Amino acid sequence: MSENVPLKPALELAEYALETPLNCHHCQKVITCVHVVRLLRAKVNFVSTLPRRGHVIVCPECRRILSADLGGMT
Repeated sequence: MSENVPLKPALELAEYALETPLNCHHCQKVITCVHVVRLLRAKVNFVSTLPRRGHVIVCPECRRILSADLGGMT
């Protein structure tokens, strides 16, 4: 998946600035912020013990999921 996937503004939860510019390990571009997108469980056909909500951190350039942590977020 090398093409940029446009996100609707309503789906984009927040933009977080990085203390130090980093290279995205997917697209190799230097990034100075990350985008945090909210996840909502839409449908399951069974009783799930997984959380109903979550967050995904994505590169603002290529929109691929990054390995990161948002400490203190609930």
